[in-house]
Amino acid sequence: MPIFALPSDLSAQAAVAASGSTVNGVTFEEVPAKTSGITWVHNNARSPERYLPETVGAGCAFFDFDNDGWMDIYLVNSGQSDFFTPTAALKNALYRNNRNGTFTDVTDKAGVAGGGFGMGATAGDYDADGWQDLYVTNYGRNILYRNNGNSTFTDITEKAGVAAPGWSTCATWFDYDRDGRLDLFVSSFVDYSKAGNIFCGDNRLGRRYYCIPRVFKPRPSKLFHNKGDGTFADVSRESGIASALGKSFGAVATDINNDGLMDLFVANDTVANFLFVNKGGGKFEEIGLASGVAYSEGGSPRSGMGVDATDYDGDGSQDLFVANIDTELFSLYRNQKDLTFLDEPGEIGTATRQLSGWGLKFFDYDNDGDPDLFLANGHPDDMVETQV
Repeated sequence: MPIFALPSDLSAQAAVAASGSTVNGVTFEEVPAKTSGITWVHNNARSPERYLPETVGAGCAFFDFDNDGWMDIYLVNSGQSDFFTPTAALKNALYRNNRNGTFTDVTDKAGVAGGGFGMGATAGDYDADGWQDLYVTNYGRNILYRNNGNSTFTDITEKAGVAAPGWSTCATWFDYDRDGRLDLFVSSFVDYSKAGNIFCGDNRLGRRYYCIPRVFKPRPSKLFHNKGDGTFADVSRESGIASALGKSFGAVATDINNDGLMDLFVANDTVANFLFVNKGGGKFEEIGLASGVAYSEGGSPRSGMGVDATDYDGDGSQDLFVANIDTELFSLYRNQKDLTFLDEPGEIGTATRQLSGWGLKFFDYDNDGDPDLFLANGHPDDMVETQV
């Protein structure tokens, strides 16, 4: 899992993996579970049938759920689904920060164990009461946990109207209409179920492979408008979000054209990426192809996973980074300030070609004023690669 330094001077751009080396004198130390108290283990539900959701490592969220000024951790696990029945109870985990380098599992007390086949989580104060709430995406039914302000949460998904059944991967809180309330974008992956599972493999050898997403149909993502009364309205269709069918693993809300309206970039797997420009009045226009972020330089869709935005070159405009799977260059899209982007991965692209990218995050780890980049990588599976 490398960290890359991104200086604003492209001529000096360098990719430096932090493993086994130091960058600007800053080092990181891995804290073992017995020391931190974080003993939770993820179960991916692996089976001989090789159901596609098994290939997805679940996400996590750092957020201060009890307002003590210290970041706590929420971890997402697999669970009951149409293709998986755990032999022992599986649950998500909420760890409270003890302010001394250790954490305490408060999952059951807080009431956030989940129960679905988990994918990701995002925190945001949707009801503006000063407490961070939690939205959990699943293969199945998503969950919205309202923070009660007393270290407990309440599942208000049905009342709020944000269950979004299907296969949701990531979610993003953002105020797209500038009414002061957080709205919710939910990324959808492929149209998938156990009953509709496709055989991929070699019958002669009796080998079954994980199918690549290309063989499954895409789905529209969801946009929920915060009504300010504890409920949300599904505005996916009228906003234009549902007009684009994708296979999304990542999305980021950012203002790409500095007009004061939050736009959406959506990274897709085996189909074109989307760039939804906020036109105001609750409407979005998808301009991924015209802006240069839809395909690779060769005109082929990539397998986009994690995505984030930052002004890495200090020119006042937001740029985009996408982690793609192994054999594909990662994408660093430089904003040209005219609703177009140039894909300039440079040495970072070369360094990441053999990595299977998943989650990522921009952050300034050495406090030098330049955004740095952390990448979490997946493990290439030869049972997938064989059939590609």
